[in-house]
Amino acid sequence: MKLLVISNMFPSKEYPSYGIFVKNHVKLLEEATEKIETITMRKELNKIKKLVLYIQFYLRIFFTLLFKKYDLVYLHYASHSAIPILGAKFLKRNINLVVNLHGSDVFPETSLQERLQKWVARLLKQASHVVVPSDYFKQSVMKRYHLAPENIWISPSGGVNRDLFTPQDTARDTSLFRVGYVGRIDIDKGWDDALRGFSEFKHQSNRSVQLIMIGSGKENDQKEALIQALGLQADVRCYDLLPQEDLVALYNEMDVFVFPSRRKGESLGLVGIEAMACGVPVIGSKIAGIQGYLVEGKNGYFTEIGNPYSIAEKLLQFHANSEEEKQVLRRNARDSAIPYDQQHVKKDMLDILEVLGK
Repeated sequence: MKLLVISNMFPSKEYPSYGIFVKNHVKLLEEATEKIETITMRKELNKIKKLVLYIQFYLRIFFTLLFKKYDLVYLHYASHSAIPILGAKFLKRNINLVVNLHGSDVFPETSLQERLQKWVARLLKQASHVVVPSDYFKQSVMKRYHLAPENIWISPSGGVNRDLFTPQDTARDTSLFRVGYVGRIDIDKGWDDALRGFSEFKHQSNRSVQLIMIGSGKENDQKEALIQALGLQADVRCYDLLPQEDLVALYNEMDVFVFPSRRKGESLGLVGIEAMACGVPVIGSKIAGIQGYLVEGKNGYFTEIGNPYSIAEKLLQFHANSEEEKQVLRRNARDSAIPYDQQHVKKDMLDILEVLGK
């Protein structure tokens, strides 16, 4: 099978976690096909350079699809690549297109993403199949775009490498209780709720606590200002987005992981599953794809969306557990990550590709 993968999100040295799920998926696909080509973009903050890169990206997509033949064209993230693909399909209707939806391409978070929705809807009508990360997202896509359920497949964004994301036998300072957050510092990711909830938890608990925050984004300045306003400078360790290999050690420092997203477009939430694979229970918002793997009282706790005091309450509840109860939560967290193991996902994807490539 000759396969072309298209995505406007792909990691770089400067941004190693940006679109990492696409890179992992490409690696998975390389084992499933005789020949795979990619057309990808890396993150660029300079607006002029970004515009130039998008023009080049669009032209490459259009002319590649027009003049080369593939058994399957696999698109990650629909909205920003829809226009050149639709143009090519207008002139060459036999393009076998599969679209993998991920989040804000279905639930827009900016005015541009909102304007691109009409092109997303048209593109999905042109696709032979649609791939989504979770059952929650399948139901959302069916309702929003009126697609037939048999044309929508579930594959959890490349899964989690449980050989990498696993508990590590390292000496830990048990006198310090560590809370973790991994994610973009952006609108509705809930980083602010994590900080406020942690601050309230710190004031109510009677032991040394620390928040490990990993991520960067458009609201970095607001994050630093809030840390200052809450007086948490000595209690928060901040890291930029890190390669997956570096994340593992930090997950293993955490006693509990906070996933406070407010996004309807949180189609799965791989960071929560990565934490669980490392044996770290999750305290997460009762929203979107998080509900697919978080079970109240079994592998973590749900919090009210956008409520920092609910986060503090659940942190106190987890903290009050006996060591035996915490061990049960940790063991259940590890078990909850098993269905998302990269090898399981690979096998299912190979089965999907066998059908889609015909």
